[in-house]
Amino acid sequence: MRLAGLLAGALAVSGAGMATASPSHAPRELNASQLLAGGVVATDCTGAVGNPNPKTDLVAWEARDRQNELCSTQRLTDELANPAFVAMSAMEVAGSNPNEIFGDVTDPRLRSWGSVFVAGGDPFRVPTRWVALGRGQFQQFHYISTDGAEIDAELFSPNPHPGRRYPIVTFTPGLQESKEQAWWYGEGLAEAGYVVLIMDPQAQGDSEVTSHDTDPSKKCGIVCNVPTNDKPETHAAIDFAVSTPRHPDKYDVGRNGEHALPYNPLWQEVNRSEVGIAGHSLGASAVTPIGQQDPRVKAVISYDNIDLSLPSWLLPKIHAPALYFGTDYKFPEFATPRLPGAFENPEQHWPAFDQMRKAGVDSMVITPRASTHYEWDQQSSVGALPASRYGQLVSLYYSQAWFDYYLKHEQSGLRRLTALRFDGSADAHSIGGGTYSPAAAAKDPTNLVSGNVPYRIDGRCVADLLSFYNASAYWLDHGRVQSMNMRNRGCEERPAAAG
Repeated sequence: MRLAGLLAGALAVSGAGMATASPSHAPRELNASQLLAGGVVATDCTGAVGNPNPKTDLVAWEARDRQNELCSTQRLTDELANPAFVAMSAMEVAGSNPNEIFGDVTDPRLRSWGSVFVAGGDPFRVPTRWVALGRGQFQQFHYISTDGAEIDAELFSPNPHPGRRYPIVTFTPGLQESKEQAWWYGEGLAEAGYVVLIMDPQAQGDSEVTSHDTDPSKKCGIVCNVPTNDKPETHAAIDFAVSTPRHPDKYDVGRNGEHALPYNPLWQEVNRSEVGIAGHSLGASAVTPIGQQDPRVKAVISYDNIDLSLPSWLLPKIHAPALYFGTDYKFPEFATPRLPGAFENPEQHWPAFDQMRKAGVDSMVITPRASTHYEWDQQSSVGALPASRYGQLVSLYYSQAWFDYYLKHEQSGLRRLTALRFDGSADAHSIGGGTYSPAAAAKDPTNLVSGNVPYRIDGRCVADLLSFYNASAYWLDHGRVQSMNMRNRGCEERPAAAG
């Protein structure tokens, strides 16, 4: 909790002297960080903020910037102020038996609790609980990387529907991250009709540290891909995703595959012609080129690849529509003041986006408001990683719409990608940590999770939840549908109430 104490102190300092909001722009919500800091600060992380000129209105510009700093810690401070999150986190970190917490779950496809290391994931999204709630199916297994290392992985899938085939999507975590930190992605997309594979990169989480050289020409023995660049695991994840009994995983050979599955156990539920890949941080840096390199990939999502561009040799191969997410605060920053006059390029997150549209392939770049590198990397430990309140849910909204349009070929995906207001498509899968409601907790005091109120974005203005420092943009339908600054589109008026 030391980080929490330091953060509370920092927030108290950063909030000092903030200009009081005018009556016409009264704050809509109170950030938990304000309470922890011991004072009340006007913090509105979802309302319109305008565009003050620092040369003519420095006070307003700095007030907006300080508010954005506070907003970049909202998820973390929500966790600290949420007794339900604290209690659930303690159970996960302690490695408690899930049957004692969530009831007797005997489905053989459930994961082994003992494989969760301390970092864990969102405690409200522990897969045993998710399955017990009837929201989807889950299993844990091993597959073999291209360099022979045994990779620990998880499969999330929709509840059984005989005869249905679903697109399959993968997720590659970043450096020193584990698959558990991406439960939001696995569960959210599985509920939306996808089979989802998430792995621990080599030497991370429960995956093998050493490799087993399957290619004598490499001559690297047991140190291939150590430390990992996430590419062998991602290449192998695609191969495993489309494997079947007739076409088993080509890396699962000999003693090297004794503890790994020879093919995707859900092969009968997978539409192997519709493959999407995604990754965060180092994983995003891996999927960005691999998605264009592998012709089987039909759509790519990159969660902060640190503004990576595609190598020149790969440009002629660009084919897979790609969605890129950027951040307001560069890794490892958060709550970092901006200096007036030292403006960053609003198109700094556009390198690969520009390459895609120049190649005539659909692309989009989204920077959630007040976002940090940790929006897509959630741990169970209370107060572990600072992030905005809505960045992850905004990302799930666009991720689902992206895959719906390019893997399921649903026109509703395009409508949601270009909408001026969010609908409830992401909210339907938002079951993770959120804000705390004492009133809700009092209604069911024996239920640990009753006081937790998951985040919601239905009806909120898209422009108000996007960065005002970094431009979000899209170039879709071969350029027939485009916007080079999504915030400038404003918000459509809500329809008048009937009667």
